Amino acid sequence: MMQAIKVSEIMSRKLVTASENETLSVAAERMLQSKTSSVLVLSDGKPVGIVTEKDFVKFFAFKVPYDEPLKNHMSRNLVTVDEDTSVNDARNILVTHRIRHLPVVNKNGEAVGMITVRDILESVQTLF
Repeated sequence: MMQAIKVSEIMSRKLVTASENETLSVAAERMLQSKTSSVLVLSDGKPVGIVTEKDFVKFFAFKVPYDEPLKNHMSRNLVTVDEDTSVNDARNILVTHRIRHLPVVNKNGEAVGMITVRDILESVQTLF
């Protein structure tokens, strides 16, 4: 069942994005305003990094100045999936890499959406 469903069918298309030179505080404000748990960092429309709620807990604990640019603190080793990837494959990637956010890219490598653990959980129909 989940093998037949594509990521593009359940992903969020409302990406919250920033550039590498924008600050942590700008990213945090965007996350709050959009009620989302991550900001995808783009360069020429392509994902180059991500900052998540989990990162902000770390920034707070280590007293990282909020006027620091994202490029100094974003996660750079992004794992992405194509729009045609099955939800099951996306789930396996999330579990294997121990991540909660998976950027979705088109054939040109441009960001077109985000799939999260929550998206997958909400897409699962109850068996009862």
